[in-house]
Amino acid sequence: MPNGFHGKGSEWKRVTKPLKGIDRALKLFASEHGLELLRDTRNWPERSFRWGFPVECLIQIYLEDESQLTWTLWLCATEDRADGRHWKRKFLKKEVSIQEISEHLPELLREAYSEVTGWTSQDLHKA
Repeated sequence: MPNGFHGKGSEWKRVTKPLKGIDRALKLFASEHGLELLRDTRNWPERSFRWGFPVECLIQIYLEDESQLTWTLWLCATEDRADGRHWKRKFLKKEVSIQEISEHLPELLREAYSEVTGWTSQDLHKA
């Protein structure tokens, strides 16, 4: 995921508009699981949930390609240890239209949550 958007305001509106269509479902999921819905972190079009300690879990939908307007849905678990960061990740959807995500969003979020919360410290590998 790129680190920051550098386009004009009109371009920002174009690339973030698809996320507004899934915000309601994301808010509902956040409410059901006691999570905070994060938006556009690092100045990049995305929606995410981040929770947990010492193993931190992440579910994120982010803009993969500005020109093609494709999106990625992934999950990740990380833990910082004395010997460095350890992690595990899985892509549920990669470089797809927002429609491909939104059509099955509740199921995808349930799958992502179930999987990432099932990962333990022992499942993580050195980054």
